[in-house]
Amino acid sequence: MQSAGRFWKNRPYFSASRIGVNVLHIDEQRGWRGGEQQASYLIQGLARRGHRVFVVGRPGSLFLKSDHAGASPMCIAAPFITEFDLYTALLLARAVRRHQIDILHAHTSHAHMAACLARQLAGGGKVVVSRRVDFAPRRGLFSRWKYSLPDHIVAVSNAIADVMRAYGVEETRLTVVSSATDPVRFDVSPLPRHMLGVPEGAPLLGNVAALVGHKDHATLLNAITLVIKHLPELHLVIAGEGVLRPRLEARIARLDLGNAVHLLGHRNDVPRLLRALDAFVLSSNLEGRGGAVLEAMICEVPVVATAAGGLPELVVHEKTGFLSPVGDADSLATSIIRVFQEPALAREMAVRAASNVREKFCIDAMVEGNIRVYERVLAE
Repeated sequence: MQSAGRFWKNRPYFSASRIGVNVLHIDEQRGWRGGEQQASYLIQGLARRGHRVFVVGRPGSLFLKSDHAGASPMCIAAPFITEFDLYTALLLARAVRRHQIDILHAHTSHAHMAACLARQLAGGGKVVVSRRVDFAPRRGLFSRWKYSLPDHIVAVSNAIADVMRAYGVEETRLTVVSSATDPVRFDVSPLPRHMLGVPEGAPLLGNVAALVGHKDHATLLNAITLVIKHLPELHLVIAGEGVLRPRLEARIARLDLGNAVHLLGHRNDVPRLLRALDAFVLSSNLEGRGGAVLEAMICEVPVVATAAGGLPELVVHEKTGFLSPVGDADSLATSIIRVFQEPALAREMAVRAASNVREKFCIDAMVEGNIRVYERVLAE
């Protein structure tokens, strides 16, 4: 019986674009947000190209239960008890050996550690980590060690790559592969206004973001108090769920915005929701790429965003949208008002943005970019 270490040592290098590569995708999140959607797009693209794909997730998680648009990967459940979880790592190592996994692709921070431990226990495989957030990792010794382990890190924006370079990740282990969106997924009819609790003809602004701190809904709500002084009929719908919902509900009541702001919770019909909007806003103070902005743009919805993380790579002020400083409610309000008071400019920006997304942020480019990373680490 050949040992796992000897198997990888003797296995010849091959081009992932010509011969099938076995990829284990790891994501421990229970829900479904932008990172899971991007991982799913990649899984689908790899399967279409003839590669074998495997998925690891928590039991019952949406990532594990999804068939990934017909890719139907082999699914492996793991508990992910802690970040340094040897039991999960052993389960992954067993899968690596059994299925001759070439690439362990980690899509979250906890998955990152599990993949690196599994590689060591299995005696083979290469670890690729997707980095989707624009804040620096912690400065402690454990974190330094952790980020020295992957064979390669894929940053989804130039802003994230800059953060990782500053942290000390070598250029040879770092590649930018932008997030993508699927125009076909958004070729849908808009949701009727009455299903959103919004009157017909009212100006409709939308936000799609988890109710967590770095999405900075507090600044958005402060901006809306200024906007409705100029646009009293405006309604804002917020799609997303999270730990800050009670706090945001209290803030909406305190600001007397109950008639104007609607918390929709988690939605499975985001494409139809985006199609119903007159404008989209994202108020984040941290944002790796801004997948919701890409999705709004592909729907030709005018975008207002803050200059957080990778967002300025998408939103060029007065060219593909309006860009405001992070945390500046006054500037954000001014941009929102301009979208509705300058419809010709808003329409021109939306059309230009959609064209830019189709050209630069397509799924094929994202999949091929990741395959090139796989080829590089396998060659090494």
